[in-house]
Amino acid sequence: MFKRKEEVYSIKKFMNRKKETVVPLSDKEKKLFFESGILIPFAVAPLLKVKSAFAAEAVPVTATEVTNAMYEKMLHAFDPLITLVQALAYPVAMVVVLGGALFIMIGNKDKGFSMMQGAGLGYVLVQMTPLVLNILVEAMKVI
Repeated sequence: MFKRKEEVYSIKKFMNRKKETVVPLSDKEKKLFFESGILIPFAVAPLLKVKSAFAAEAVPVTATEVTNAMYEKMLHAFDPLITLVQALAYPVAMVVVLGGALFIMIGNKDKGFSMMQGAGLGYVLVQMTPLVLNILVEAMKVI
């Protein structure tokens, strides 16, 4: 669509280039800017029903709304950490399962099967972490 003109400078040439000069506006341009740029918002303002940003209105907030908002923030505060741990659970479990398989191959079946069992149970528990967190949050709402 548009082609950008690229120029190649050496570092010395780039650092020594001249700054662009600002051309002052003529009187006609200043008048046009003043009339259109400043007066239009004042002309349109009565047509819009906009509340002032400085209007101080008292908004009643109950303690339960504050508590519910706190619980919602607490519920979602650990989402990035939980997502990270869940993403890392599968590769770690696979490494432990493979280690358990190696123990079985070299004749240490008890150690191998216990490692594989622990990896499977750990993976399932890590994936169930959001469920456990939701149960804890719901239990805290009751109190």
